[in-house]
Amino acid sequence: MKRALKIPRRALLGAGGAALALPLLRSLEVRAADPAWPLRFVVFNSPNGTVTKNWFPSVVRSEEDFDLGKIHEPLAPYKDRLLLVSGVNCHVGLSSKGNGGPHQRGIGALFTGQTLAKGEFVDGCGSQAGWARGPSLDQVIAEKIGGSSRFRSLELGVRCMDNDVQGRISYSGPEAPLPPTNDPALLYERLFQRTPAEPGSGASRKAAVLDTVFEQFGTLRPKLSTEDRDKLDAHTELVRDLERRLGIGADGEACLAPEQVVGLNPDSEVDMPKISRAHLDLLATAIACDLTRVASVQYSTGFNRIRYPWLDEGGEGHSLSHSGDSDTASWDILTGRARWHMAEIAYFMERLAAIPEGDGTALDHTVILWGTEVSQGNTHSLSSIPYLLIGDAGGVIKTGRYLTFEDASSVDYLATIAAAFDSTLADFGDIEFKEGLLTSLYA
Repeated sequence: MKRALKIPRRALLGAGGAALALPLLRSLEVRAADPAWPLRFVVFNSPNGTVTKNWFPSVVRSEEDFDLGKIHEPLAPYKDRLLLVSGVNCHVGLSSKGNGGPHQRGIGALFTGQTLAKGEFVDGCGSQAGWARGPSLDQVIAEKIGGSSRFRSLELGVRCMDNDVQGRISYSGPEAPLPPTNDPALLYERLFQRTPAEPGSGASRKAAVLDTVFEQFGTLRPKLSTEDRDKLDAHTELVRDLERRLGIGADGEACLAPEQVVGLNPDSEVDMPKISRAHLDLLATAIACDLTRVASVQYSTGFNRIRYPWLDEGGEGHSLSHSGDSDTASWDILTGRARWHMAEIAYFMERLAAIPEGDGTALDHTVILWGTEVSQGNTHSLSSIPYLLIGDAGGVIKTGRYLTFEDASSVDYLATIAAAFDSTLADFGDIEFKEGLLTSLYA
Protein backbone atom coordinates (compact mmCIF):
# COMPACT_ATOMS: atom_id res chain seq x y z
CA MET A 1 0.00 0.00 0.00
CA LYS A 2 1.26 3.44 -0.92
CA ARG A 3 2.19 5.50 2.12
CA ALA A 4 0.83 9.04 2.41
CA LEU A 5 3.46 11.73 2.52
CA LYS A 6 2.48 13.89 5.48
CA ILE A 7 3.26 17.56 5.03
CA PRO A 8 2.08 20.19 7.51
CA ARG A 9 -0.42 22.53 5.81
CA ARG A 10 0.50 25.50 8.01
CA ALA A 11 3.77 26.95 9.21
CA LEU A 12 3.21 29.74 11.72
CA LEU A 13 5.61 32.67 11.47
CA GLY A 14 6.20 33.42 15.13
CA ALA A 15 5.08 36.77 16.52
CA GLY A 16 3.65 37.97 13.19
CA GLY A 17 0.96 35.31 13.23
CA ALA A 18 0.98 34.91 9.44
CA ALA A 19 0.64 31.47 7.89
CA LEU A 20 2.27 29.74 4.93
CA ALA A 21 -0.10 27.21 3.43
CA LEU A 22 1.06 24.49 1.10
CA PRO A 23 -1.33 24.28 -1.87
CA LEU A 24 -3.25 21.05 -2.37
CA LEU A 25 -1.22 18.96 -4.82
CA ARG A 26 -2.96 16.11 -6.64
CA SER A 27 0.24 14.11 -7.07
CA LEU A 28 0.68 13.82 -3.29
CA GLU A 29 -1.67 12.78 -0.52
CA VAL A 30 -1.51 15.90 1.59
CA ARG A 31 -3.23 15.90 4.97
CA ALA A 32 -5.17 19.17 5.29
CA ALA A 33 -5.38 20.72 8.74
CA ASP A 34 -6.59 24.20 9.72
CA PRO A 35 -7.59 26.76 7.07
CA ALA A 36 -4.54 28.66 5.88
CA TRP A 37 -6.00 32.15 6.02
CA PRO A 38 -7.65 33.64 9.10
CA LEU A 39 -11.06 35.26 9.23
CA ARG A 40 -11.26 38.99 9.92
CA PHE A 41 -14.08 41.15 11.28
CA VAL A 42 -14.56 44.89 10.73
CA VAL A 43 -17.38 47.04 12.11
CA PHE A 44 -18.49 50.32 10.51
CA ASN A 45 -20.79 52.93 12.01
CA SER A 46 -22.23 56.23 10.81
CA PRO A 47 -24.81 58.07 12.90
CA ASN A 48 -28.43 59.22 13.08
CA GLY A 49 -30.15 56.50 11.11
CA THR A 50 -30.70 56.39 7.37
CA VAL A 51 -33.27 57.33 4.74
CA THR A 52 -35.33 54.18 5.01
CA LYS A 53 -37.10 54.52 1.65
CA ASN A 54 -33.68 54.54 -0.07
CA TRP A 55 -32.01 52.00 2.22
CA PHE A 56 -34.19 48.92 1.92
CA PRO A 57 -34.38 47.15 -1.46
CA SER A 58 -36.67 48.99 -3.87
CA VAL A 59 -38.13 45.90 -5.57
CA VAL A 60 -38.20 42.45 -3.95
CA ARG A 61 -39.15 39.41 -6.04
CA SER A 62 -37.68 36.88 -3.60
CA GLU A 63 -35.05 36.88 -0.85
CA GLU A 64 -32.38 36.27 -3.51
CA ASP A 65 -33.91 38.38 -6.28
CA PHE A 66 -34.18 42.04 -5.38
CA ASP A 67 -33.05 45.47 -6.54
CA LEU A 68 -30.70 47.39 -4.29
CA GLY A 69 -31.97 50.65 -2.87
CA LYS A 70 -30.42 53.92 -3.98
CA ILE A 71 -28.08 54.10 -0.99
CA HIS A 72 -26.52 50.71 -1.74
CA GLU A 73 -25.80 51.33 -5.42
CA PRO A 74 -22.06 51.90 -4.74
CA LEU A 75 -21.99 48.28 -3.47
CA ALA A 76 -23.66 46.84 -6.57
CA PRO A 77 -20.47 45.03 -7.75
CA TYR A 78 -20.54 43.13 -4.46
CA LYS A 79 -24.27 42.40 -4.29
CA ASP A 80 -23.66 38.66 -3.95
CA ARG A 81 -21.65 39.32 -0.78
CA LEU A 82 -24.37 41.40 0.94
CA LEU A 83 -26.96 40.29 3.48
CA LEU A 84 -29.65 42.89 4.12
CA VAL A 85 -32.32 42.54 6.81
CA SER A 86 -35.46 44.31 7.97
CA GLY A 87 -37.51 43.74 11.09
CA VAL A 88 -34.51 43.44 13.41
CA ASN A 89 -35.60 45.58 16.35
CA CYS A 90 -33.56 47.01 19.20
CA HIS A 91 -35.57 45.52 22.06
CA VAL A 92 -32.74 46.50 24.41
CA GLY A 93 -33.13 50.18 23.59
CA LEU A 94 -36.91 50.00 23.75
CA SER A 95 -36.82 48.47 27.24
CA SER A 96 -37.38 50.48 30.41
CA LYS A 97 -34.48 48.54 31.94
CA GLY A 98 -31.80 50.89 30.65
CA ASN A 99 -31.02 54.57 30.90
CA GLY A 100 -30.74 57.45 28.45
CA GLY A 101 -32.50 58.83 25.39
CA PRO A 102 -33.01 57.10 22.04
CA HIS A 103 -29.67 58.06 20.46
CA GLN A 104 -27.83 57.00 23.62
CA ARG A 105 -29.74 53.74 23.98
CA GLY A 106 -29.43 52.98 20.30
CA ILE A 107 -25.70 53.47 19.97
CA GLY A 108 -25.02 51.79 23.30
CA ALA A 109 -26.86 48.65 22.24
CA LEU A 110 -25.93 48.76 18.54
CA PHE A 111 -22.98 46.37 18.76
CA THR A 112 -23.15 45.32 22.43
CA GLY A 113 -26.73 44.09 22.83
CA GLN A 114 -26.68 45.69 26.28
CA THR A 115 -28.52 48.42 28.15
CA LEU A 116 -26.81 51.55 29.47
CA ALA A 117 -25.68 52.05 33.03
CA LYS A 118 -26.52 55.18 35.00
CA GLY A 119 -24.31 58.14 34.26
CA GLU A 120 -24.05 61.84 33.59
CA PHE A 121 -23.87 61.95 29.78
CA VAL A 122 -26.74 64.14 28.55
CA ASP A 123 -28.45 63.81 25.17
CA GLY A 124 -30.33 66.47 23.22
CA CYS A 125 -33.57 65.70 25.03
CA GLY A 126 -32.02 66.03 28.48
CA SER A 127 -31.86 62.30 29.22
CA GLN A 128 -28.85 60.97 31.12
CA ALA A 129 -26.92 57.74 30.80
CA GLY A 130 -23.55 56.08 31.28
CA TRP A 131 -21.66 53.46 29.28
CA ALA A 132 -22.97 50.15 27.90
CA ARG A 133 -23.09 47.25 30.35
CA GLY A 134 -21.15 44.71 28.29
CA PRO A 135 -18.50 44.11 25.62
CA SER A 136 -19.12 44.81 21.94
CA LEU A 137 -19.30 42.21 19.20
CA ASP A 138 -15.94 43.12 17.72
CA GLN A 139 -14.21 42.56 21.03
CA VAL A 140 -15.71 39.15 21.84
CA ILE A 141 -14.83 38.02 18.31
CA ALA A 142 -11.32 39.41 18.81
CA GLU A 143 -10.94 37.10 21.80
CA LYS A 144 -11.37 34.15 19.43
CA ILE A 145 -9.52 35.28 16.30
CA GLY A 146 -7.29 38.20 17.24
CA GLY A 147 -4.87 36.70 19.72
CA SER A 148 -2.00 35.78 17.42
CA SER A 149 -1.86 39.12 15.59
CA ARG A 150 0.18 42.00 16.94
CA PHE A 151 -2.90 44.12 17.67
CA ARG A 152 -5.90 42.34 19.16
CA SER A 153 -8.06 45.00 17.52
CA LEU A 154 -7.87 48.51 16.09
CA GLU A 155 -10.39 51.25 16.83
CA LEU A 156 -10.49 54.01 14.20
CA GLY A 157 -12.45 57.25 14.15
CA VAL A 158 -13.24 59.79 11.45
CA ARG A 159 -14.19 63.05 13.18
CA CYS A 160 -15.29 60.99 16.18
CA MET A 161 -14.16 63.44 18.86
CA ASP A 162 -16.80 63.29 21.63
CA ASN A 163 -15.83 61.41 24.81
CA ASP A 164 -19.42 60.41 25.45
CA VAL A 165 -21.59 57.31 25.16
CA GLN A 166 -22.71 58.64 21.77
CA GLY A 167 -19.08 58.70 20.69
CA ARG A 168 -18.19 55.04 21.38
CA ILE A 169 -19.17 51.82 19.64
CA SER A 170 -16.47 49.43 20.88
CA TYR A 171 -16.30 48.05 24.45
CA SER A 172 -13.77 45.66 25.95
CA GLY A 173 -16.16 44.90 28.81
CA PRO A 174 -18.93 46.39 30.97
CA GLU A 175 -18.61 50.19 31.05
CA ALA A 176 -15.18 49.91 29.37
CA PRO A 177 -15.35 51.86 26.08
CA LEU A 178 -12.40 51.86 23.70
CA PRO A 179 -11.60 55.32 22.28
CA PRO A 180 -10.93 55.49 18.54
CA THR A 181 -7.81 56.90 16.90
CA ASN A 182 -8.85 59.89 14.77
CA ASP A 183 -5.46 60.90 13.37
CA PRO A 184 -4.04 58.68 10.59
CA ALA A 185 -0.53 59.88 11.47
CA LEU A 186 -0.89 58.40 14.97
CA LEU A 187 -2.27 55.18 13.53
CA TYR A 188 0.67 54.98 11.12
CA GLU A 189 3.18 55.40 13.93
CA ARG A 190 1.44 52.76 16.01
CA LEU A 191 1.31 50.21 13.21
CA PHE A 192 4.69 50.70 11.58
CA GLN A 193 7.25 51.42 14.26
CA ARG A 194 10.45 50.11 12.75
CA THR A 195 12.82 48.12 14.91
CA PRO A 196 15.90 46.29 13.64
CA ALA A 197 15.91 42.52 13.86
CA GLU A 198 18.27 41.44 16.60
CA PRO A 199 19.45 37.81 16.79
CA GLY A 200 16.59 35.76 18.18
CA SER A 201 14.06 38.54 17.60
CA GLY A 202 10.63 37.95 16.08
CA ALA A 203 11.72 39.05 12.60
CA SER A 204 14.82 36.86 12.81
CA ARG A 205 12.73 33.85 13.89
CA LYS A 206 10.26 34.47 11.07
CA ALA A 207 13.11 34.59 8.55
CA ALA A 208 14.41 31.26 9.91
CA VAL A 209 10.99 29.67 9.49
CA LEU A 210 10.75 30.97 5.94
CA ASP A 211 14.18 29.52 5.10
CA THR A 212 13.03 26.14 6.39
CA VAL A 213 9.80 26.33 4.38
CA PHE A 214 11.63 27.10 1.14
CA GLU A 215 14.09 24.27 1.82
CA GLN A 216 11.11 21.90 2.20
CA PHE A 217 9.61 23.22 -1.04
CA GLY A 218 12.89 22.49 -2.85
CA THR A 219 12.96 18.91 -1.54
CA LEU A 220 9.35 18.36 -2.55
CA ARG A 221 9.52 19.79 -6.09
CA PRO A 222 11.17 16.82 -7.90
CA LYS A 223 8.36 14.52 -6.71
CA LEU A 224 5.61 16.56 -8.34
CA SER A 225 3.84 16.47 -11.67
CA THR A 226 4.28 19.37 -14.08
CA GLU A 227 0.88 20.75 -13.07
CA ASP A 228 1.73 20.57 -9.39
CA ARG A 229 5.17 22.11 -9.95
CA ASP A 230 3.43 25.10 -11.51
CA LYS A 231 1.16 25.31 -8.46
CA LEU A 232 4.10 25.11 -6.09
CA ASP A 233 6.04 27.77 -8.02
CA ALA A 234 3.04 30.09 -7.90
CA HIS A 235 2.69 29.40 -4.19
CA THR A 236 6.39 30.07 -3.62
CA GLU A 237 6.00 33.46 -5.30
CA LEU A 238 3.01 34.17 -3.05
CA VAL A 239 5.12 33.33 -0.01
CA ARG A 240 7.92 35.57 -1.28
CA ASP A 241 5.38 38.36 -1.69
CA LEU A 242 4.26 37.81 1.90
CA GLU A 243 7.92 37.91 2.91
CA ARG A 244 8.33 41.27 1.20
CA ARG A 245 5.10 42.63 2.75
CA LEU A 246 6.26 41.56 6.20
CA GLY A 247 9.69 43.02 5.55
CA ILE A 248 11.43 39.74 6.39
CA GLY A 249 14.87 40.02 4.88
CA ALA A 250 18.26 41.56 5.37
CA ASP A 251 16.91 44.77 6.87
CA GLY A 252 14.52 42.92 9.21
CA GLU A 253 11.90 45.66 9.20
CA ALA A 254 8.67 44.79 10.96
CA CYS A 255 6.37 45.44 7.98
CA LEU A 256 6.44 47.22 4.65
CA ALA A 257 4.45 50.36 5.44
CA PRO A 258 2.49 52.36 2.89
CA GLU A 259 3.36 55.96 2.15
CA GLN A 260 2.48 58.12 5.13
CA VAL A 261 -0.19 60.79 4.73
CA VAL A 262 0.80 63.92 6.64
CA GLY A 263 -0.68 67.32 7.40
CA LEU A 264 -4.30 66.21 7.92
CA ASN A 265 -6.41 67.81 10.64
CA PRO A 266 -8.61 65.15 12.35
CA ASP A 267 -11.23 67.79 13.20
CA SER A 268 -11.40 69.32 9.71
CA GLU A 269 -14.51 68.92 7.57
CA VAL A 270 -12.34 69.57 4.51
CA ASP A 271 -9.90 66.77 5.39
CA MET A 272 -12.59 64.25 6.38
CA PRO A 273 -12.63 62.30 3.07
CA LYS A 274 -8.82 62.19 2.98
CA ILE A 275 -8.72 60.95 6.57
CA SER A 276 -11.29 58.27 5.80
CA ARG A 277 -9.23 56.95 2.86
CA ALA A 278 -5.99 57.13 4.85
CA HIS A 279 -7.55 55.07 7.65
CA LEU A 280 -8.94 52.50 5.23
CA ASP A 281 -5.61 52.21 3.40
CA LEU A 282 -3.78 51.69 6.69
CA LEU A 283 -6.34 49.16 7.90
CA ALA A 284 -6.14 47.18 4.66
CA THR A 285 -2.35 47.11 4.96
CA ALA A 286 -2.57 46.03 8.60
CA ILE A 287 -4.80 43.15 7.51
CA ALA A 288 -2.44 42.22 4.66
CA CYS A 289 0.47 42.10 7.12
CA ASP A 290 -1.64 40.25 9.70
CA LEU A 291 -1.03 43.01 12.23
CA THR A 292 -4.70 42.82 13.18
CA ARG A 293 -7.78 40.75 12.36
CA VAL A 294 -10.46 42.87 14.05
CA ALA A 295 -11.25 46.58 13.74
CA SER A 296 -13.98 49.19 14.10
CA VAL A 297 -14.39 52.36 12.04
CA GLN A 298 -16.68 55.06 13.46
CA TYR A 299 -17.72 58.12 11.49
CA SER A 300 -18.71 61.10 13.67
CA THR A 301 -20.87 60.46 16.76
CA GLY A 302 -24.52 60.42 17.74
CA PHE A 303 -24.32 64.21 18.15
CA ASN A 304 -23.20 64.43 14.50
CA ARG A 305 -22.50 68.16 14.41
CA ILE A 306 -20.68 67.91 11.09
CA ARG A 307 -21.19 68.95 7.48
CA TYR A 308 -20.03 67.29 4.26
CA PRO A 309 -18.88 70.29 2.17
CA TRP A 310 -17.24 68.11 -0.51
CA LEU A 311 -20.68 66.61 -1.23
CA ASP A 312 -23.33 69.27 -0.59
CA GLU A 313 -24.17 72.61 0.99
CA GLY A 314 -26.36 71.09 3.70
CA GLY A 315 -26.01 71.73 7.40
CA GLU A 316 -25.10 69.55 10.36
CA GLY A 317 -26.08 65.93 10.03
CA HIS A 318 -28.08 65.67 13.24
CA SER A 319 -30.31 68.62 12.34
CA LEU A 320 -30.84 67.30 8.82
CA SER A 321 -31.85 63.89 10.16
CA HIS A 322 -34.68 65.54 12.11
CA SER A 323 -36.26 67.09 9.00
CA GLY A 324 -39.95 66.56 8.35
CA ASP A 325 -41.07 63.79 6.03
CA SER A 326 -42.06 66.32 3.35
CA ASP A 327 -38.62 68.01 3.31
CA THR A 328 -37.40 66.16 0.24
CA ALA A 329 -34.36 68.42 -0.19
CA SER A 330 -32.97 67.42 3.22
CA TRP A 331 -33.63 63.72 2.63
CA ASP A 332 -31.88 63.94 -0.74
CA ILE A 333 -28.83 65.42 1.01
CA LEU A 334 -28.87 62.67 3.63
CA THR A 335 -29.21 60.04 0.89
CA GLY A 336 -26.11 61.44 -0.81
CA ARG A 337 -24.18 61.27 2.45
CA ALA A 338 -25.33 57.70 3.10
CA ARG A 339 -24.20 56.75 -0.43
CA TRP A 340 -20.80 58.28 0.34
CA HIS A 341 -20.46 56.02 3.38
CA MET A 342 -21.35 52.97 1.28
CA ALA A 343 -18.78 54.10 -1.31
CA GLU A 344 -16.14 54.19 1.44
CA ILE A 345 -17.00 50.61 2.36
CA ALA A 346 -16.82 49.67 -1.33
CA TYR A 347 -13.37 51.27 -1.52
CA PHE A 348 -12.21 49.27 1.51
CA MET A 349 -13.55 46.11 -0.12
CA GLU A 350 -11.62 46.93 -3.29
CA ARG A 351 -8.45 47.29 -1.25
CA LEU A 352 -9.02 43.89 0.39
CA ALA A 353 -9.84 42.32 -2.98
CA ALA A 354 -6.40 43.40 -4.21
CA ILE A 355 -4.64 41.32 -1.51
CA PRO A 356 -4.13 37.73 -2.75
CA GLU A 357 -4.59 34.93 -0.22
CA GLY A 358 -4.41 31.39 -1.55
CA ASP A 359 -6.99 30.91 -4.29
CA GLY A 360 -8.85 34.03 -3.17
CA THR A 361 -8.25 37.41 -1.56
CA ALA A 362 -8.39 39.03 1.86
CA LEU A 363 -11.92 40.14 1.00
CA ASP A 364 -12.99 36.49 0.85
CA HIS A 365 -11.82 36.08 4.44
CA THR A 366 -13.34 39.26 5.89
CA VAL A 367 -16.77 39.94 7.41
CA ILE A 368 -17.98 43.55 7.57
CA LEU A 369 -20.90 44.79 9.66
CA TRP A 370 -22.35 48.30 9.31
CA GLY A 371 -24.96 49.76 11.63
CA THR A 372 -26.48 53.01 12.88
CA GLU A 373 -28.09 53.73 16.23
CA VAL A 374 -31.66 54.55 15.10
CA SER A 375 -33.54 53.56 11.96
CA GLN A 376 -34.51 57.13 10.99
CA GLY A 377 -33.52 60.30 12.81
CA ASN A 378 -36.76 62.27 12.78
CA THR A 379 -38.66 59.46 14.51
CA HIS A 380 -35.85 58.22 16.78
CA SER A 381 -37.21 54.78 15.94
CA LEU A 382 -35.38 51.76 17.31
CA SER A 383 -37.38 49.36 15.14
CA SER A 384 -35.95 47.72 12.01
CA ILE A 385 -32.39 48.82 12.66
CA PRO A 386 -30.71 48.99 9.21
CA TYR A 387 -27.83 46.59 9.73
CA LEU A 388 -25.76 45.58 6.69
CA LEU A 389 -23.68 42.39 6.76
CA ILE A 390 -21.01 41.66 4.15
CA GLY A 391 -19.12 38.36 3.86
CA ASP A 392 -19.91 34.72 4.52
CA ALA A 393 -17.58 33.95 7.49
CA GLY A 394 -15.98 31.01 5.73
CA GLY A 395 -19.22 29.75 4.22
CA VAL A 396 -21.28 29.85 7.43
CA ILE A 397 -23.44 32.83 6.39
CA LYS A 398 -25.46 32.81 3.17
CA THR A 399 -25.12 36.16 1.43
CA GLY A 400 -26.71 37.71 -1.66
CA ARG A 401 -30.05 37.93 0.13
CA TYR A 402 -32.62 40.26 1.67
CA LEU A 403 -34.29 38.74 4.74
CA THR A 404 -37.37 40.12 6.44
CA PHE A 405 -38.28 39.35 10.05
CA GLU A 406 -41.48 40.13 11.90
CA ASP A 407 -39.94 41.14 15.21
CA ALA A 408 -36.42 39.77 15.64
CA SER A 409 -34.23 40.93 18.51
CA SER A 410 -31.04 42.78 17.59
CA VAL A 411 -29.37 40.81 20.41
CA ASP A 412 -30.19 37.58 18.58
CA TYR A 413 -28.93 39.10 15.33
CA LEU A 414 -25.58 39.99 16.91
CA ALA A 415 -25.31 36.63 18.67
CA THR A 416 -25.92 34.86 15.34
CA ILE A 417 -22.99 36.70 13.79
CA ALA A 418 -20.82 35.97 16.82
CA ALA A 419 -21.66 32.27 16.65
CA ALA A 420 -20.66 32.22 12.97
CA PHE A 421 -17.11 32.84 14.17
CA ASP A 422 -17.28 30.51 17.17
CA SER A 423 -20.26 28.56 18.49
CA THR A 424 -19.30 29.36 22.07
CA LEU A 425 -20.26 33.00 21.41
CA ALA A 426 -23.94 32.17 20.90
CA ASP A 427 -24.75 33.58 24.36
CA PHE A 428 -23.57 37.09 23.37
CA GLY A 429 -25.62 40.02 24.68
CA ASP A 430 -28.19 40.59 27.42
CA ILE A 431 -29.94 37.27 28.03
CA GLU A 432 -33.21 39.04 28.86
CA PHE A 433 -33.59 40.02 25.19
CA LYS A 434 -32.62 36.70 23.62
CA GLU A 435 -35.05 34.29 21.97
CA GLY A 436 -32.65 32.21 19.88
CA LEU A 437 -30.21 32.47 17.00
CA LEU A 438 -31.54 33.72 13.67
CA THR A 439 -30.44 30.59 11.85
CA SER A 440 -31.93 31.81 8.56
CA LEU A 441 -28.78 33.93 8.25
CA TYR A 442 -26.76 30.72 7.85
CA ALA A 443 -26.10 28.77 4.69
